[in-house]
Amino acid sequence: MINPVLEPELLMGLGVLATLILAMVVRERSNAAYWSGLVFAVAAGVRSYTLHPTSHLVGGMMVADGYGLVVNIMVTAAVVAGLLLAFDSERYTVEFPALLLLAGLGGMIMGLAANFILLFLGLELLSLPLYILAASRRDARSAEAGIKYLLTGAFSSGVLLFGMALLYGSTGTVTFINYTTLHLVPVLLGAGLALVIVGLGYKLAMVPFHMWVPDVYEGSPTPVATFMAFGTKVAAAAALLRVLAFGFSLTSGVWGLALGYFAVLTMLAGNLMALPQRDLKRLLAWSGVGNAGYVLVGIASHTVSGAQAALFYLLPYGMAVVLAFAVIRVLEGQQEGAQMEDLTGLAHREPWLAAGLTVALLSLAGIPLTAGFFGKFYLIKGALQGDQWGMAIGLVVATLVSLGVYFRPIQYMFRPGEGRPARWSVGAAVVVAGAGLATLFIGVYPEPLLHFVAQAATFTWLR
Repeated sequence: MINPVLEPELLMGLGVLATLILAMVVRERSNAAYWSGLVFAVAAGVRSYTLHPTSHLVGGMMVADGYGLVVNIMVTAAVVAGLLLAFDSERYTVEFPALLLLAGLGGMIMGLAANFILLFLGLELLSLPLYILAASRRDARSAEAGIKYLLTGAFSSGVLLFGMALLYGSTGTVTFINYTTLHLVPVLLGAGLALVIVGLGYKLAMVPFHMWVPDVYEGSPTPVATFMAFGTKVAAAAALLRVLAFGFSLTSGVWGLALGYFAVLTMLAGNLMALPQRDLKRLLAWSGVGNAGYVLVGIASHTVSGAQAALFYLLPYGMAVVLAFAVIRVLEGQQEGAQMEDLTGLAHREPWLAAGLTVALLSLAGIPLTAGFFGKFYLIKGALQGDQWGMAIGLVVATLVSLGVYFRPIQYMFRPGEGRPARWSVGAAVVVAGAGLATLFIGVYPEPLLHFVAQAATFTWLR
């Protein structure tokens, strides 16, 4: 009998099979596979919300606690957004929804994993479909994105696997436990931990393991870049936090300090490099690097409030970046990508589209009455409670730099002139409306989400 806590993953797996069968039966572009993928992804997210969390290991390999279930919900939301943005386009084949659901299943497994073997399985299940999807546009830039993502992804997977091997050789177990309570070889343990952080830091786009991000985002189809920006970041951050909080909670003075330096470097580098960008997808790619640094602040603070802030921040960031990519999807039409000049006069030509992009950019900048403001506020609070004043100051400085990044597109939207005409689709309209309303609602009334996350990310062994 299937354990109830595995039902969301089972639904995603059934969704993959259903969409593959439809792809074989239809044999041409049809919305049937997309409808099937949407139904199963939504069902998996709803089932994750209705499940009762448990702290027990399932098969000795995963923990379906509240933390893992929140990750499930965010990953399925990223899958739904990607499917909706590709829904009405003839450019994406019938295999697209199956591959996207398979990547989503890998991200969900990473969020629940309490075992290095399962974590690596989830990572590869997330990565392999994305290598294919990144190159699915069948032009030079997409092929370049796919090969770059494949080569750097394969290297990072090797680094991660080597780190896991060192940890196993030092501890004799692949299950996440408190390694610091055992009599271990410090050199092997430290080297293994460093390599694991590097491997997961690549997926999170942590500096200096981030150089793949701009080219891959620019060359990938917009629905794929949307999932990468939200779903991949959620899975990587969730896995990194669980490994560090479960296995190395007593050695935070070592990894917390190092991760704090990386967090500040990532925040500043991402936002500074986003300043001169004129391609909107590259701008969001560098923005994603900066936001990875914000998430690292919550992880490196090594406090309960920091862990909750990191998990909470992923949702406002995800809603904002999905909204921004949805606007790009509307602007690009039958092409791929959009330039800053394409926004000229958008506030006069398409006021609703301009309003959606404005909400997304204001949230990413952390302006009050948007979800991003509360996300950054609680990250600063978590850092201060962990006596990490340097990270808190770095976050504030990076946020001030980011104002120049996010206000420049708004300035273009209100300039007089003619930019690229908008090409609305039903799926893009649903994403723009849903993500925009969610961003504003959380910015005005964040208490329900804060309570939900507080119940999910309470690690009692943290400070």
